[in-house]
Amino acid sequence: MRVILVDDHQLIRDGLAQSLHDHGHQVVGQAHSLASARLLLATTTSDLAIIDLSLPDGSGLELISDQIPFLVLTLGEGSDSLRAAYEKGAHAYVRKSAPVSELMQVIVRIEAGERPFNRPAPMRNDSGLSDRELEVLRVLASGWSTREIASHLFLSESTVKSHLAAINRKLSVNSRTMAIAQARSRGLIE
Repeated sequence: MRVILVDDHQLIRDGLAQSLHDHGHQVVGQAHSLASARLLLATTTSDLAIIDLSLPDGSGLELISDQIPFLVLTLGEGSDSLRAAYEKGAHAYVRKSAPVSELMQVIVRIEAGERPFNRPAPMRNDSGLSDRELEVLRVLASGWSTREIASHLFLSESTVKSHLAAINRKLSVNSRTMAIAQARSRGLIE
């Protein structure tokens, strides 16, 4: 399968490219931004695009079309982002924390003509957390630092710290680890 990779992190693209090559697929192009991805998709023949939703110059959602199958990579974006990807026509999504074998199984299913995207169910939010606080919490659960969260969500570090303080207060906890555990036990994050 000829694959295009779209992710703003070179390390992720390199790792994906190697894994795809090891499994008999050919990476025909890589892009690090929305603009470069648009150009690549318009000028390169491919069978699949694997895209990140969070790009430095916009949302990967803008790339999804019916020209080829799109597989969304996610750090655990909220169900709203996944629902939007589903509605735009993405064929599947895989969490970046998943093993490579899961990604390859999804690719095999797409290659067979399936659309293995399970419509994301809305997550329960009886916590009083805002959508942005839930988004920060989901990224936090991936093990990212304050600086990395800020960069990923296009926020300042002080804004992320404010969100983290609000999350701790609303969940009645006093650490990041406890916030993640509490959020998982309440079904706020996976």
